[in-house]
Amino acid sequence: MTARRASTGTGRGAYAAAASLAVLLACGPELPAVVWRGDYLQYATSMNEPICRGSFYRQDAHVRELSRLLGVKLPVPAYYAYVDSSEIGDHCDGQSDYGCAYDRRAFSVQPTHLHELSHVVARLGGLEAPRPFSEGFAEMFGDGGDLERDRLPIETVLREFAIDDANYYTAGLFARFLVERHGLDAYVEFLGQDDDYEDGFARFAPTYERVFGEPIEAAMREFEDYPSCSELSNRLAVVDCNLPLEPWEDGVIRLRADIECSADDVMGPRLGERGLMFTTRAFAVDTPGTYIARAGADPDGWGGIRLVKCGSCWDAFDVTLAPGDEVFPDLAVGRYYVLFGRRQDDPGQLSLILGKI
Repeated sequence: MTARRASTGTGRGAYAAAASLAVLLACGPELPAVVWRGDYLQYATSMNEPICRGSFYRQDAHVRELSRLLGVKLPVPAYYAYVDSSEIGDHCDGQSDYGCAYDRRAFSVQPTHLHELSHVVARLGGLEAPRPFSEGFAEMFGDGGDLERDRLPIETVLREFAIDDANYYTAGLFARFLVERHGLDAYVEFLGQDDDYEDGFARFAPTYERVFGEPIEAAMREFEDYPSCSELSNRLAVVDCNLPLEPWEDGVIRLRADIECSADDVMGPRLGERGLMFTTRAFAVDTPGTYIARAGADPDGWGGIRLVKCGSCWDAFDVTLAPGDEVFPDLAVGRYYVLFGRRQDDPGQLSLILGKI
């Protein structure tokens, strides 16, 4: 199960584009109509494609949990627009063919896009930053489905940020590294600086040192020893890692999910990805050791299951299973979540049963 990130026009590097977006929104294409309203999210679309109900509820929860974590009081709900690929260029002023965010509005060619919504929350909270840091922030709180791990030298990313997977992935790692090193409050403080440093390294390096209390070159050197891991392991999953915990019974836990588009917790279907619908369940491990894990599907059919630890690259655990698989993972103490996915044309139940050996 993969989800490609946006080639987004969001971030300090796009501030010049932001001005043109302001004009675009004033006299450009009409905004799609809102079809669902939550406490924290307004969901709009111009599409005639089906939208799974969890795309509304789970993204509303994401905006709520992220804004609370950051201490951001939203002046208005975040606006999210699911649009056709033929429209995205107009809404994003040609900056992206996948998604973008501006002010309180996010636009995407997918029914869910946590990366862009995270940008919107930051913008509503006045959290601006040079592009490597703003994109790293959105990656850290984003979708996390990309399986690629192409890591670049951090100096390249900070000095010459480019819109490609490797830059986004490395920026996300560096953001999480800084949170692990200095805490989220310090990272948010840095994002909230109103210095006119544009994107230039020489401009933001002094601000970095003032906020974090170390030269940025020191962090860059230490980052070389920071491990790489999957995006799901690197991200701060503010919804998935705060779900109610499923119970253990007699040393066994049975995690089940009905993957139906009408369910309030099922997101998707993701276009171009076999109509993937997905949801998550959470549990905790109190006793470390080797476990047996069995994956199942009812009815039989394609299914994807990923078991992920709520942690960071320092203690990453991410394993993928298919129905019928049996594996013997070594699980450490902590919270975990399981991502269940099935195709839109093949709904049904997926399960993962865990027991300690």
